[in-house]
Amino acid sequence: MAFKATEGSGANSFQGFRAFVSRNPPSYNNLYWVRFRNRPKVLYDPYFADFFSGNNSDSEGFKFGGPGSDNSRLLTYYANDVTIPSRQLTTGEVRSVGSLWRYPTGTTFSEISINFTVGRDLKTRMFFERWMNYITEDSGNRVSWYADSVCNFLDIFKYERGGLNPTSSDGSLTVASAKSDRRSTVKFNKVSGVWCLSNVFPFNISNVQLNNGPAQSMSMEVSFYYERYRFYQPTNSGIPNIIDSMTPTAAAASATAIATIPGAITVDGTTTTATAVVSGDGRGKVK
Repeated sequence: MAFKATEGSGANSFQGFRAFVSRNPPSYNNLYWVRFRNRPKVLYDPYFADFFSGNNSDSEGFKFGGPGSDNSRLLTYYANDVTIPSRQLTTGEVRSVGSLWRYPTGTTFSEISINFTVGRDLKTRMFFERWMNYITEDSGNRVSWYADSVCNFLDIFKYERGGLNPTSSDGSLTVASAKSDRRSTVKFNKVSGVWCLSNVFPFNISNVQLNNGPAQSMSMEVSFYYERYRFYQPTNSGIPNIIDSMTPTAAAASATAIATIPGAITVDGTTTTATAVVSGDGRGKVK
């Protein structure tokens, strides 16, 4: 049917657009933090414990500007390119007469990849080489148990610039006061969300090209499979959380994982209050 050009078109205002952008600024893709939370059982040697768990997230590490050990920093500060997982619904289809229609049948997840800068000691390469070799060695016909091969949780935290008062008792995400805007004051970014991937293991380490041209930093890409993921946001964002559990012990494990997120994030029914630590990560503060 015919209609007038102005009907239902809504207002078109540049000033309104500017006001909207000031209230809802775009997110930036260079503020993030990666954490491998639990050590797989195949990495049984105590040497590998330094890459995981408390040394990669504890509040003590905050005193030194990030995670507590250099080994754990290899997996955080040197993770220079991270792929956020995707979600897709699988469908079936019905065709009788006329156009076909589809219905959802399940969910699938994409693989993810992380590009790491490799330090001079090549520990990053060694770490993933050992992990994959301990899962299945190429000199025999044996494969480790699945539960022993996976890292229970891999967390990808997303930050936004500024606006957090780390000493606030409720972890408020309100804008920092004018007094804290002085150049000599350390200002903290805020956590806006976290992707929690469960039962993660590497399945591919990329090749590394060496050449006699101009010197460049050496990097490698590692691809991972995982069972599923959940995306969580701070409880004071007003967004409802997912109520299911990824594993029977997810509630307790997630409480530990989110313990240092300002603003408190509810995971699997467990709410953790904010602390003065911005996930113990140097990316969480700027001068």
